[in-house]
Amino acid sequence: MEHLDTLSTMLEQQADKSKAIGMEKYMKDNFMYLGVSSVPRKVIFRQWKSLLPKDLSAIQRWDVVRELWEKEAREYQYIAVDWVNSWPNSWIIASDIYEIKFILENKSWWDSVDLLASNILGKYAKKFPKEMDMVIKSWQDESSIWLHRSCLIYQLKYKETVDLDRLSYLIACYKSNKTFFIQKAIGWSLREVSKWNPDWVRKTVGFHELKGLAHREAMKYVK
Repeated sequence: MEHLDTLSTMLEQQADKSKAIGMEKYMKDNFMYLGVSSVPRKVIFRQWKSLLPKDLSAIQRWDVVRELWEKEAREYQYIAVDWVNSWPNSWIIASDIYEIKFILENKSWWDSVDLLASNILGKYAKKFPKEMDMVIKSWQDESSIWLHRSCLIYQLKYKETVDLDRLSYLIACYKSNKTFFIQKAIGWSLREVSKWNPDWVRKTVGFHELKGLAHREAMKYVK
């Protein structure tokens, strides 16, 4: 709690109510903001991170994340996201998926979900591929579009190591969901693959008969 109090003090010192109004409007009033913009927030994060004990256990680390997630101001969740995504692979354990799931489906919006899915979830999937198989199957039964979006984009940074069969399977699972965030995720995941395998993307778009937003995003770089 001492370190969280320190973080609160640091954020409050940089708070700007005039900026907060614009930030809240941009995020469609889903969250309350202190008005700490990205650059000073990143500086605060690095300073705060350096103060944390180096020997925190996995349980203690997630306790800190939970505390940050319970805070009202959105900047606290941004700090939590930056910290979780900075964890080395050696810190990631199989049971982390339960906590990852929690922060993906609570206080969810694209600003947190996209960073978490393409970073910590992507790292988890590479380290624990068998567990990730079960996660993908389990999350299909969930109603959260954010978990579904996470499945579609967790491989965004994999480049040539993307499991194309899995991606095609996931597209088949979710393409009937016309929600903006799902269609965008389908197109985004394919767009990244098109940077190194445009032929596969062209064939996949045709096979799944993708249209609209998903089609436009997927074919953005495909001639």
